[in-house]
Amino acid sequence: MKEAEKIKILQDQVKRLSALPFYEKRFRAGGIKPEDIRSLKDFQNIPLMDTKDLQQDLEEYPPLGSLFHPDTVRVTLSPGPKGLMPVYHTRQDVEEVNSELATMYRACGVGPEDIAAITFGYHLFIAGITIHGGFETLGCKTIPLGPGESQRTAEILNRFKVTVLASNPSFALKLAQEGVNSIRLLFAGGEPFSSVEGYKEKLRQAFGPIGLIDSYGLGQSTPVARECKEERGLHVADNLIYLEVVEPETGKVLPAGERGEVVFTHLRRQGSPLLRFRTGDLSVMEHIDCPCGRKATLTKGVLGRTDEMHKVKGVKLYPSQIDHLLRPLPDYTPGKYRVMISPKPGGGDHFLLSIEGKNPGSAETEKLTERMKEILLIRPDKVEFMAKLPEGPKVKDERYK
Repeated sequence: MKEAEKIKILQDQVKRLSALPFYEKRFRAGGIKPEDIRSLKDFQNIPLMDTKDLQQDLEEYPPLGSLFHPDTVRVTLSPGPKGLMPVYHTRQDVEEVNSELATMYRACGVGPEDIAAITFGYHLFIAGITIHGGFETLGCKTIPLGPGESQRTAEILNRFKVTVLASNPSFALKLAQEGVNSIRLLFAGGEPFSSVEGYKEKLRQAFGPIGLIDSYGLGQSTPVARECKEERGLHVADNLIYLEVVEPETGKVLPAGERGEVVFTHLRRQGSPLLRFRTGDLSVMEHIDCPCGRKATLTKGVLGRTDEMHKVKGVKLYPSQIDHLLRPLPDYTPGKYRVMISPKPGGGDHFLLSIEGKNPGSAETEKLTERMKEILLIRPDKVEFMAKLPEGPKVKDERYK
């Protein structure tokens, strides 16, 4: 999409949203008028928003909030600061998402001849029903399995010779162990996947030479980005959203190739439309030439969360990224790690990483620390493994007691 076309779509959306109380108040507070948005640089003057703002809107305009649309035909729910928050979808919204997903699935080699099965949940949340709509729009024969027992699911997949599976990668591994052998494409989501070193290789060892497609979506918007069959990164769903990557602390838009927080704007969304919404997710966006025709790409997938950023040895450390780097360890349980930051005698920071699991040996530990230095730009002073990690926070910072 050319910049002039992109600006026109954003201008039209800003104008539409300015009539909603939520945005009218935000624009007024920021001294912004819709006619002021004449370039992408102007667009960056619009204040960022997050889930706390959505929660406040629900409280100010109970029970539906001011982002409710009268043509809503579907309501899904998303976790918020004070519980589950509604996400509204009009028929136009549903059809646009179905069309975009069908286009993305087609770019992965899926066609009407395929039989697809979905093991994501269909109740309350957005994943299962949304993925289903994309497959049906493409003409696939689609089985809404939902989450369940792996043996029963494997029996159904084998009975109907399912060729395309949409599932969490960890559950897909269980299905491979049950002897599922007809799958040629796995659409993975709900967990870190392509950003975890060696995870795709592990799935291919289990299933054989199948296509492995990573995806990224949120309760407020699905899809955000998805791989194509080239597997060169997650292409932005740019027919639905405009995506920016910003410096988490300042909100400044970063140039291509720099790690920052994902921010997106709905281009035409009617129900629950979001404008410069902070996701809290870290990624890197680059513009590549891909045979599928998409350019804007999250080349490293989703790298972690902006929550609890700590500055260690002068480097911004996002501890949630560490979990991604630990997952290739054979005996590691996701989430079972702790970062301890303490002062060094004489000055400076000491960074201790504690991991629940079996010590893989000095060679693998050194490989891990080098990978951390490459990705995080910082390495721990010490890595320790223990049979059971004591209960407590993921990060303990003892520098400022």
